[in-house]
Amino acid sequence: MRIVKHFAFGVAAIGALAVLAAPSAEAQFYKGKNITMLVPVPGGSGLDLMARTVARHMEKHIAGNPNIVPRNMPGGGGVSSLNYLSDKGRPDGLIFNFGPWNAAGVIAKLKMIRYNPSDFGFIGASSSPQTTIMRTDVAPGMKTVDDIVKVELFNIGGRTADRELDLAGNLALDIMGVRYRYIPGFRGMAKIKPALLGNEVQAGHSGYTGFHKFFRDGVIKEGKALALWYHSYFDINGNALTNADITEFDAFHVVYKRVHGKMPSGDKWEAYKWLRSNISPMSQTLFTPKGTPQAAIDALRAAYAKLKDDPDFNRDIKKITGIAFTFVPFDQGAKILKTFRNVSPEILAVFKEMAKKGEENVSKKKRKK
Repeated sequence: MRIVKHFAFGVAAIGALAVLAAPSAEAQFYKGKNITMLVPVPGGSGLDLMARTVARHMEKHIAGNPNIVPRNMPGGGGVSSLNYLSDKGRPDGLIFNFGPWNAAGVIAKLKMIRYNPSDFGFIGASSSPQTTIMRTDVAPGMKTVDDIVKVELFNIGGRTADRELDLAGNLALDIMGVRYRYIPGFRGMAKIKPALLGNEVQAGHSGYTGFHKFFRDGVIKEGKALALWYHSYFDINGNALTNADITEFDAFHVVYKRVHGKMPSGDKWEAYKWLRSNISPMSQTLFTPKGTPQAAIDALRAAYAKLKDDPDFNRDIKKITGIAFTFVPFDQGAKILKTFRNVSPEILAVFKEMAKKGEENVSKKKRKK
């Protein structure tokens, strides 16, 4: 079943974004300048490849033909670059961040987070599907994805437990009822891949880009690994949906129902639904520093919005990701930034619990050093 209109982002609201009243003034401002794009992962990671494609095509839609220069700033699952944007980013229209913004960590009031997402200048947001890659030689062996519930304790590599990609992945594993040890601290799929291939970890949370770029034609095609599922989508009433564009593996709720004979339930399922409905659609968000001139924000918004209908961008991004971006209507993204803290006490408790995943393994690493 194709995703309903509520989740078919990138409709006419994108095209209604404000643009500068005086294009000549905009061209004069950006002419010959460089715009820094902070990218919260190492070079070569899936998000990095996406960011560089966005930068290359977005800059041609800005009057004055500035250069958008990606600057990798990994750390904290995306927190480091946003802390930098908040602490040191100059509000001059010449810097923005591309990536996740750790809503669960903000809600849980994690000490390492010094930024307030609502204070940033919001340019736009998009997303792509996410999955978990797992080796098939984990004891006692996996012939199909459904065998996940039979697998003994395994290690799964990630970034930080509160980052949206890992949070959704760990929630799905908890809901499914499998035994795993979460190992955080990897700086992107470029680092997780060799650990997985070397059997240091047996699984890793991945965006669809990682699946397409690093695993599909390698260990998955060879039968040495599986993509477990893609994370479920939900309509406005909380009903689980599938994505007709993904045909190689099933949605999480479909696998769960096939394995357990019923749909998921409980506080973690409600937290998963909330995350996938409110935050996951904005896993690739563009922010400028607080106080950035509105004219600059409008120019960047308009440029990003134009990517949706840019055939060259869509061709190039599909080569990298294997699937098209899903753009969030601007008004919907702006509303989420205002309301994302409105969660129930039960969901808040789940986020606080999940944020602690892997803390014992981080402590072990520090002791070894």
